[in-house]
Amino acid sequence: MKEFGKVFKYFRESKNMSLREVAGKTTSASQISRFERGHTGINVETFYHCLHTMNISMHEFENKYNEYNHIDDFNYNIAISEAYLEKNISKLTSILHNELKSDKKAAKLNSIVIKIAIFMCDDSKKVHKKDIEYLSDYLFSIDDWGKYEIWLFSNSLFALPSKSLAVLGSEIVSSLHFHKNSEEYRRKVYITLLNIINCFLERDNLDLALKFLNYFENTNIPESELYIKIFYKYAKSIYLYKTGKISSLNDLNKIIGFLEFIDCFDSAEKMKCHLQQLQISNKNS
Repeated sequence: MKEFGKVFKYFRESKNMSLREVAGKTTSASQISRFERGHTGINVETFYHCLHTMNISMHEFENKYNEYNHIDDFNYNIAISEAYLEKNISKLTSILHNELKSDKKAAKLNSIVIKIAIFMCDDSKKVHKKDIEYLSDYLFSIDDWGKYEIWLFSNSLFALPSKSLAVLGSEIVSSLHFHKNSEEYRRKVYITLLNIINCFLERDNLDLALKFLNYFENTNIPESELYIKIFYKYAKSIYLYKTGKISSLNDLNKIIGFLEFIDCFDSAEKMKCHLQQLQISNKNS
């Protein structure tokens, strides 16, 4: 609670607001002062009221709180992501061992995600079927997905059976109804759906890929989400190429050229390599 108070005070002072102004009619200035110093707490209703008075969203407060305490889940996610991109199995194994020390449900779920990351680096290190089922059962049991469920799903989807992936993909689309005012959540869902499409394309499950491509086709993606629009166009062109429309190669090369034009050379290079592999595979088939 002490750290909550510090962050609260940071925002109040950054807005040049007095204790009295923030407290309003819901509480007293002295109560807010004690809260900021970590001496007492305030109830949830008062807390939200004060944030609203300061024009601070809960998302902003959470980010600053994590920044103050250096315990942001983002750092944990980055550690796993970096180790995976580096194909650093020893680092992933070290993170896994830390998770296995705990008997908490979240630790077990996290450990499965890490096992999947290790498998993606070395396909000889199979993930036990029971682990995949445990993770799937957990996701199926959640009615209102949050950021944690999105993280679990997006980092495990390539290991899930196509049938489960399709159903859970529909679940994540439905979850947007509960988070329609959160741009951050919507963006995470869009990126996850693109990964689902790419997964189905890699498996040549073209009907399932088309199902989720149609979702994007019928969704008004704002122009500010340029990343999403580009990679949707890329996925759609890959789908068309796989269904025999060789002319879609022109669109794929245009997308790569555009990424190079805006200095996204890493993404452009990955697309080039992917496209070359597809063409070689197409010739050999």
